Amino acid sequence: MRAREATARRYAKAVYDLAREGGDTDAVARELEQVAGIITGDPAVRDVLTRPWIKPGDRRAIAAAIGQKTGARKLVQDFLGLVAERGRADHLSEIVAAYRALVDAEHGQTRAQVRSAVALTDKERQELSARLERALGQRILLEEQVDATLLGGFIAQVGSLILDGSLDGQLARLRQRLARG
Repeated sequence: MRAREATARRYAKAVYDLAREGGDTDAVARELEQVAGIITGDPAVRDVLTRPWIKPGDRRAIAAAIGQKTGARKLVQDFLGLVAERGRADHLSEIVAAYRALVDAEHGQTRAQVRSAVALTDKERQELSARLERALGQRILLEEQVDATLLGGFIAQVGSLILDGSLDGQLARLRQRLARG
């Protein structure tokens, strides 16, 4: 998995540098997310772009055509073609995440994945974001997900930092304390 993430970071850095030269890193991020959603969301498209017996040139043409059909700029089309040609289309979601991290770093912000038992209210969202911003010293963008498996509370993850404010986590910590005596 680490090799896959390292590969994704290299590809993301390469396209980020080119997008930064053009001055449109945010637009490229939106287009990459849009096209990656299409490719990873459609099993038939994903299969065509990841099959090793399909010629690399054909994979490149198909990926570039998908980019063109979505209205993506030439840079994104060429990048998608390169990724598909080199047999890395299965890395696309990791590449897009790594690219988004580079753009976020450029803007002095970071993303926090928040899983909660129920949807957060606006007030809870603002309070959580403010607390994370104070703790980390960066602007925080919350990406929320309702997780019905949680009994209550939330789990927030920012990079490798995990804040477990869930009822499940509290019960697990109480169980550990009681087991230790």
